[in-house]
Amino acid sequence: MRFNNISQKGHNEYERQSVYAKFYKKKVKALTERSYGYIVLTTLVIFLALGAASSILQNLFADRIAQGYLMEYCLSTGAVQMVLSLLVIWIMKRNRLFYKDEFTNKGLCKGLKLGWLAYIFAVLLFTLNYMGQDKALFVVSPNPLHVLIVLFSALTTGFFEETLVRGFVLNAINVKLLGVKDGTKKAMLWSSAIFALAHFFNLVMNPNFLPVFANVVQAFMIGLYLSAIYVRSENLIAPSIIHGAIDFASFIFYAILSPQALSSMMATAQPENNTSPIVSFLVQMAITVPFLMAAFSMMKNVGKKMPKEAV
Repeated sequence: MRFNNISQKGHNEYERQSVYAKFYKKKVKALTERSYGYIVLTTLVIFLALGAASSILQNLFADRIAQGYLMEYCLSTGAVQMVLSLLVIWIMKRNRLFYKDEFTNKGLCKGLKLGWLAYIFAVLLFTLNYMGQDKALFVVSPNPLHVLIVLFSALTTGFFEETLVRGFVLNAINVKLLGVKDGTKKAMLWSSAIFALAHFFNLVMNPNFLPVFANVVQAFMIGLYLSAIYVRSENLIAPSIIHGAIDFASFIFYAILSPQALSSMMATAQPENNTSPIVSFLVQMAITVPFLMAAFSMMKNVGKKMPKEAV
């Protein structure tokens, strides 16, 4: 009798594993049927939606922005990015790419520790920008609410872009490359490239090619760094926070510079800069190369990222 019970349990376990294996195979097949065109087109449409929303908000708050008051615009763009983030999560669920554990505190501490380079970069970025400004341009006492608004805007930017590029694009490409050697590493590279190329949309606002190209290259290097953190930690919140910290180092000036200073900057189409464009480009590359080096270092320990049980 005891032998029969053990045999029955073993049979039941085998049946359970067989059912899961069939489900897993079906899920992977459904995902791999999605073309690369679908992945790229979905990403571009969402980025275009953000660009269109930003343009509408710029026109809506044009007078306030011209006067150097950017809080309404920052708050509104943050709200738009949260809505688009929810749309991306819905798309991830439709494509069985939403892994619930990656949106919890599981692996969060590990991911935040891996982001040490970004914290140093953010502090240096803020310090250099602060030192480069006339101290008379700053407000005497920054409004705490304004600081919170720009923090919200930075964090929503990080969450939106990480959810879209790492959560959707990287995982979608990774599934298609499951049977390919170093498929996960290639997915990290391709998703970072797509993220970087999307920054060419900045040419609409800035027709100067070289600064925009520098931004594109920087986006690739930092994007690959964030991809490595995501894959190593298996947590999407960590790179979102790190991304937000980098953006906050720049966004904070919207809260601590006087409206008059911001208004003057907005009105100056071509700010005075005695530095050669080539020199500026090389400096931007030099300060971002450490991210690329850190990314390749972390990628040495990256194995194949297997799809998890999707929600």
